[in-house]
Amino acid sequence: MHLEIVKAGQEDHQELLAFAKENFLLTYAHRNTTENIQHYIKEAFDPRSFKNELLNQNSVFYKCQLNEEMIGYYKINYAEAQTEPDYPESAEIERIYVSTDQKGRGVGRKMIQHAKAQAQAKGLDYLWLGVWEKNPEALSFYEKMGFEEIGTHVFQLGDDAQTDIIMKLTL
Repeated sequence: MHLEIVKAGQEDHQELLAFAKENFLLTYAHRNTTENIQHYIKEAFDPRSFKNELLNQNSVFYKCQLNEEMIGYYKINYAEAQTEPDYPESAEIERIYVSTDQKGRGVGRKMIQHAKAQAQAKGLDYLWLGVWEKNPEALSFYEKMGFEEIGTHVFQLGDDAQTDIIMKLTL
């Protein structure tokens, strides 16, 4: 078994987009209305918008591959690409997805360690991310990885204003 994390490029656009949609649905569809999920997918995973995210110089996508097959990815945002302006000297993990058949096998941990190394190489003070308050599995995972709660923000899913817990990992 060969697990590697590689920087994604424009040529990975379709693969990342399909993976994101599939894993978002598998994770959140059963916890939300169909209308809200479809509205979010239409906006967040619009092919043109998604491609623009890949082109943003302050955002980087990384694919996690097992024997050259993508089993996860994460997106890290720097500077003005971050979704919250209140966290200077930091980097945001905006999306982190692991295929359902690989959850619990250390893939997420490896991606967090990789993101931590990327932020440290830029001389940043910490990583942060938002986690839905109704996702206890993710909250527990991030706590085990050393993240601490520092606040909340609203994550708009269709017409549902959900609360995300903002968590910080000091580097």
